[in-house]
Amino acid sequence: MYEELAVALEKRIKRYHTDFSLPLMAEFWEEVLTRSLEDIGLSPEWDNGRSHKVGEDIFEESIGRISCKSGSIVKGSVTLNGSRTTRYKTLEEKLEFLSSSHDDVYFLLAKDKNDIKEKNYKYKVLVFPSSTIKVDTLKWEETKGGWKGTGDFSARISRSMSAQLWTTLPLEKVEHILEIDGNPS
Repeated sequence: MYEELAVALEKRIKRYHTDFSLPLMAEFWEEVLTRSLEDIGLSPEWDNGRSHKVGEDIFEESIGRISCKSGSIVKGSVTLNGSRTTRYKTLEEKLEFLSSSHDDVYFLLAKDKNDIKEKNYKYKVLVFPSSTIKVDTLKWEETKGGWKGTGDFSARISRSMSAQLWTTLPLEKVEHILEIDGNPS
């Protein structure tokens, strides 16, 4: 399935970059993924109402609840942002919220910032179970600006940014990596 999906994604991302120089992200990534899943014969459910709900962006019966994210690749790792946690006062409450089940799998569209800056539209689609980055598996400590978690991956919660979660995952922990050349032909 992933090989077939990579072909469908590449076709659609090339078309996107025929018209746009901005990196593919957010709801545009959700729609490209939804339509690519349809292209390979699956039946995803996606609400294009810009819901901003936590976790699930797309549901597909054979895959489950899909969270679509964008990320930046630096030195063999990908960094992605997560939910804001200002409504939770303690670290324990934040971790409980962040580790509860909102989705089953990530489809993360990652790019090297230098490639995008140079208008080289190469992406990696990283597919991995949500359990790979459950923050309650990390060892947490308070820092000057928030909290830092370390373990098989690392994460931080920054007070100055609405207590938003930032996660850095080594690429070696990713189950499937689809190489996508989005440069128009």
